[in-house]
Amino acid sequence: MKRVELLAPAKDLYTAKVAIEAGANAVYLGGKNFGARFFATNLENEDLKEAVLFAHTRGAKVYVTVNTIVYQSEWNQLIEYLDYLSKIDVDAIIVQDLGVLYYVRSKYPHMEVHASTQMNIYNERGLEILNQLGVKRVVLARETSLEMIKKLKNQEIELEVFVHGALCFCASGNCLMSYAIGNRSGNRGKCAQPCRKTYTLYENQTKISATAALMSMKDLCTIQEIDKLIEAGITSFKIEGRMKSAEYVYTTVKAYKKAIDAYYDKIPMMHIDDEVLKMKMVFNRQFTKGYLLNEKNSLFTNIDHVNHQGIVIGKIIRCDSKKIEIKLSSDLTKQDALRINTPSGIGFYVQKMFVDGVERTNARANEIVKIPIGVKNALGKEVLKTKSADLSVEVKKFMLKEQIKIPLYGKFYLKIGQQAKLIVTDNKNTVEVVTDSVLNRYSNHPQNDIFYINSLNKLGDTPFYFANISIDTDQKAFISLKELNHLRKKAIHDLIEKRNSKGVAQYHPFIVEQNKYFKFAPTFEAIVHTEEQYQICKKYGIQTIYTDYPSSMMTVSRFLLKNQRNHMIHNVGHIEKNNVASPYFNIVNKQAIECIKNLGISKIYLSYELDLTQIKLLDLNKVEANIGIPIYGKMDMMVFKHCMIAKAKGYIKKSCQQCWNNMYDLEDEYHNKFRLFPNPTDDCTLRLINDKPIDLINQIDLFKKEGINLYLLTFTTENCDETEKILKRLKLKRDSLSLIHISEPT
Repeated sequence: MKRVELLAPAKDLYTAKVAIEAGANAVYLGGKNFGARFFATNLENEDLKEAVLFAHTRGAKVYVTVNTIVYQSEWNQLIEYLDYLSKIDVDAIIVQDLGVLYYVRSKYPHMEVHASTQMNIYNERGLEILNQLGVKRVVLARETSLEMIKKLKNQEIELEVFVHGALCFCASGNCLMSYAIGNRSGNRGKCAQPCRKTYTLYENQTKISATAALMSMKDLCTIQEIDKLIEAGITSFKIEGRMKSAEYVYTTVKAYKKAIDAYYDKIPMMHIDDEVLKMKMVFNRQFTKGYLLNEKNSLFTNIDHVNHQGIVIGKIIRCDSKKIEIKLSSDLTKQDALRINTPSGIGFYVQKMFVDGVERTNARANEIVKIPIGVKNALGKEVLKTKSADLSVEVKKFMLKEQIKIPLYGKFYLKIGQQAKLIVTDNKNTVEVVTDSVLNRYSNHPQNDIFYINSLNKLGDTPFYFANISIDTDQKAFISLKELNHLRKKAIHDLIEKRNSKGVAQYHPFIVEQNKYFKFAPTFEAIVHTEEQYQICKKYGIQTIYTDYPSSMMTVSRFLLKNQRNHMIHNVGHIEKNNVASPYFNIVNKQAIECIKNLGISKIYLSYELDLTQIKLLDLNKVEANIGIPIYGKMDMMVFKHCMIAKAKGYIKKSCQQCWNNMYDLEDEYHNKFRLFPNPTDDCTLRLINDKPIDLINQIDLFKKEGINLYLLTFTTENCDETEKILKRLKLKRDSLSLIHISEPT
């Protein structure tokens, strides 16, 4: 069995080095553009190059995130970036955008591509399509269960799975909420995290929950199930956290490495609870086993707290306007960060503390510590440690000394009348270096083998050491210390270059047929939520109507649609010939259009996130494909598997069937109400609908000029009168849309 890879996040160069030294086999990080963590520090190009050199020298890999959707206006900048990544020999790029994938596989056949979790892949068909496109690895959707992973492992593609860290509430790549309410696109790395805000749940306009963070997911932690995950056939264990601190990365990497090593060494992992406690210290919103390990529905979210919870270290036994006294249950150090567990969450760093009237830098469990900070009305409250000063010092000390030590084996030849020669190998790469000239000077004081071994072992701050050096000398030739040092430095330099060379490029298959389509006359299509909406659309001559409720017609499903043809789909895993790509496919550039067209899709709706300016750049009048846009409707802002309805009603599991006959709304802090559309027949998935519709009906003529020939209306919460009013407006537009046919109402 091939050993599982441990993959760590890095927000900057220093954190990448920490991750590798702590034991990560690979790191994933982003440059300044095209990464899904826009607000992380991220790396300049030169830092990326240094990260690759540092990693490869130590036998680790670097994967670079290029995992946003990319507008046509950014394409030249993207090409320049991809050229650079190719030149510095990154081990893989992680992509979300089908256009980026298609372009990379066409133009950079040697470059390894991983499909981001933003693609939301969770079934065999998705793996088949991506394998066909030349993807080496898929980062599976976080909603994928271990049982499903076992079924997928036999596909000809590597599987990567998140094992620790933050969880998105919405299915990855499907969240438009941040874009819809604040114009900050999650698909472009600028998510404002609306899932961490407070909401109130209503059933039939009656409040059924407290105002709380109903969508705030706990953090994933699977270290206690590491054996099951390895045996499921996963290639890579991924730790979330490209916004997190070096202390977080150091702690989680060391913990998971310890668990992985214990499995392969066939010994029990000792003190696993201590490792969990350490990981809680660096970041937690409470832990869950997630969809991966079938956590109970009621245990997915922490609705009371959205921030880092740290660990409890004691309780306040006295407090006033000048000081607090804490009975410690755990150790405390000066400069630790504390938070008093009150509704306002009072936080501070420990600048001074006293035990029995004596100022201390450390205090131990069961001691009473006095801190000169005034807090009232906190008697009996828990005190949380949210940052450890000791851990920060530990990481800094850890990085002062090279942690990874790679054994080398050398042979040194020194004979009169010949060039001195040094051969060095790491048992995979071998280099041979010689002096510039033949050695003709005789040594007056011949050196013994120990002298040469000690001189060659001066490897400085490199990660190497000589496990063995054999010396072959005639005890006659003289070599200067300068020449000897040069020989050693040249050998190590050449070895590092070899370790950083990827060697012969491995080409991955890329098999896509060139499909051609003739554009048909511009027309309208609709998605409806009720039978009444369906009948009104039919009355007004809408020829193609999809339903998002179970019916015998063309049904639109966001998650578990069976593979069928001529249906509207939202996911690579449901691509079949002649299917229709919905606006949720995130198609925003010409290359994505070309890709999905050649996969057999007959109609392509562009993303909600494109405006007229961006559409103009696509030059669609020259594209042989049927391209559409949504012109009316309340978009799905989220689609998710956690059922907040069941949790609000006190049920441990889902499938309570309460949503069959009731109406649910989620109200935000500004009193906007968003409708929830549950689907009990679809594993109790829910859709969260925007309260404000997009309405581009009056601009149809502008889009028509740009080559758009499909226009989609989506009806969700509209009653009969509202639906008819919209279609009447559409009908009035008929005279200015000479090629678009819409019938008179019958």
